[in-house]
Amino acid sequence: MWQWGGNVLRYGGVGASCVKEGDELYQLKPLKTYALEAVRDDGLCMTRMERMLDALGRSVGDIEWISEGNLPEVVEELSGLWPPEEDEVPEGTPPTFMRPLVFTKVHTGEELPDIADKLQGWPDNTDEGTVRAILGQFKATQAYHPYERDQEENRVCWPTWDFATMMGCPHGCHYCGHGKTGKFITVGLNLEEFMEVVVPRTIAKYPWQKCFRMIGWSAEMISFEPEYGCFDLYTRKLAEYDRYGYFHAASSNVDWIADLPRKDRLIAIFSVTCEAVAREIEPGTGHAFDRFEAGRKCNEFGVPVRYKFKPMIPVHNWREEYARAIERALEVSEPESVGFCVIMWMSLEMLGTRIDLDLLDPEYLEAARDAAEEMEGNVCGPFPHHVRKEVYQYLIEQVRRWDDEVLLYVSTESREMWDELSGELGQDPKAFFCGCSSVAVPGRKLSLSEGCPHSTYAALE
Repeated sequence: MWQWGGNVLRYGGVGASCVKEGDELYQLKPLKTYALEAVRDDGLCMTRMERMLDALGRSVGDIEWISEGNLPEVVEELSGLWPPEEDEVPEGTPPTFMRPLVFTKVHTGEELPDIADKLQGWPDNTDEGTVRAILGQFKATQAYHPYERDQEENRVCWPTWDFATMMGCPHGCHYCGHGKTGKFITVGLNLEEFMEVVVPRTIAKYPWQKCFRMIGWSAEMISFEPEYGCFDLYTRKLAEYDRYGYFHAASSNVDWIADLPRKDRLIAIFSVTCEAVAREIEPGTGHAFDRFEAGRKCNEFGVPVRYKFKPMIPVHNWREEYARAIERALEVSEPESVGFCVIMWMSLEMLGTRIDLDLLDPEYLEAARDAAEEMEGNVCGPFPHHVRKEVYQYLIEQVRRWDDEVLLYVSTESREMWDELSGELGQDPKAFFCGCSSVAVPGRKLSLSEGCPHSTYAALE
């Protein structure tokens, strides 16, 4: 069953014996569970759903089935079902643990169907995204950081194609728009079809990519393992093509990895933070240091581990907080790389709608206010360059106190930041080893190719 122990978030197969003594346990309690009628006719999907429902303490009898006839009513119900009233939330349970679950089948075609006809006669304010999520008509693959876009937006990363069989997350991190306000979680059940159709097709189209993220869209996919069974199927399929797969998580649910037959094809990426941020801004993720313990376990399983302090949020006493986190990370585990990214992608005004700005370092908050006009439209905002640089230099210094060899980088940062910090980071911005690059194979190696000869620091000729 889903259990929250203050230290770990996990699903089903990981037993209570893994919980630290004295922890209290809470089940994920979705307000309602739905399933698309198409699931009924697929034995593999039904088996997977029944397994997951059983872990939740529910059964197929608890499902509300979605058909053409009741789809409009379900869309309307989902728009207002969550969040629950305060008195409806069990004590100690993050409200995001109560998001409804929608079981569906992911569309595996290359183009999404046109649903304009389906929406005729519906209210003008109907959210097409909700309809598509229920029907499983969301992108199964998506391009991130193509060369052209990163050149236009002045940020440095690696081009990559990612996979998704889920949408939505129980964690509820405040800086994540979907995490904070998303109404439900969509679970695609037709994983066997996905692995046989989508994964081989994508590898064939982009043969230069050696490592692929199974990340979902605003999702926390490993929290549904092992009952979901996605990464078992995924790593087996990747092994057939000599490729590697990432999970990218803030969860510490990793015990299931020990039993994966092809864990040699898995790479673990953890979004990590300090305890203050986990406590105040990431409800549902558990203690920050649990992710480092999860990294230690992955090391024991023989799975490469990489950490991203992303987003790094400069809260009060951030230096002490992050110094302790970095010390702990390098004390208990051996990551291949450590990355940094000060919270960005939004204006200060937008950030203020997601987190309490009074949590931030007052000096840096004032700097962001002073630079608001300068940073308008800058994807690295809201903090100006000099603030971000100061943060990175401190974090680099802390890592080097404990480890002289782990590879360091700044994630989705500007070219100017790389120009100024490449010496301290010790990596070339054109060919740096990061956390989830399309060509960063295990062993701190880059597998550059004609389709991906360098990072997006430079334009593709």
